[in-house]
Amino acid sequence: MSTLGVLRFVLAGKRAHFRRYYTNSSALSYPVPPPASLLGLLGAALGLGQEYGEVLRGLFLSARPLGRHRALMQTVSYLMMKSGGFNKELRGLHPDGRTQVPIQLLVGEGGGTLRYEVWVASEDRALLTRLRAALEDPHYPLALGPAFALAWVEEVEQKEGTLQVSWHGEGVGWWKVACLVRWEAPGAKLYRDRFPILLSGDRSPLRVEELVLELEGRPMDIEYRGLVLVVDGVGIGGLFPALEQDEACM
Repeated sequence: MSTLGVLRFVLAGKRAHFRRYYTNSSALSYPVPPPASLLGLLGAALGLGQEYGEVLRGLFLSARPLGRHRALMQTVSYLMMKSGGFNKELRGLHPDGRTQVPIQLLVGEGGGTLRYEVWVASEDRALLTRLRAALEDPHYPLALGPAFALAWVEEVEQKEGTLQVSWHGEGVGWWKVACLVRWEAPGAKLYRDRFPILLSGDRSPLRVEELVLELEGRPMDIEYRGLVLVVDGVGIGGLFPALEQDEACM
């Protein structure tokens, strides 16, 4: 058991799209920002380039939806970028014109705002203080996936938490399926999928994990044999995207 500093905030926006890395012609979306997306968002807030993965190495990340959302399909017109003539193609002058790609957008129930509760934990409390300032005044605009899905941050606060190697009790966040012993959530809407955890420089997944979460963010009764962040008596399922020792269950 170790004590970590914790940064908790709400990530909000009008629309979102977190592309499932294994989809092709139709871009389906995860219901929450994957760990790889959260790591990139934090790097953008700090104004980092491709070095963000190394600078943010050692962060524990978790997220959950706050309330309901709905999905809708929207066709997006993309520029054709095949021949490498960027000046011409970026002006929309490729012989094939544009390509129409359907993507799945997430929007808030009843036209409301999408909201995700995010936890970031680290032994480096100075880094968490930098991240807090960056989230409140980001270097680059924040987005819930693509650049047109602009986001903002609410309710930023710093706390303390403990990192435990197992958990039995109320839990929220995302959980590695391989480490779950048991979960109970009467009436819950569970989502289980393979999520990108860490990306390479060319944006291809370096690490993928099968995770499960509750679609509306409601707590579940969890028995878990893996690393869990405990804050205010609640277990928060998450992971260290850049640390190999996080891969094994206890």
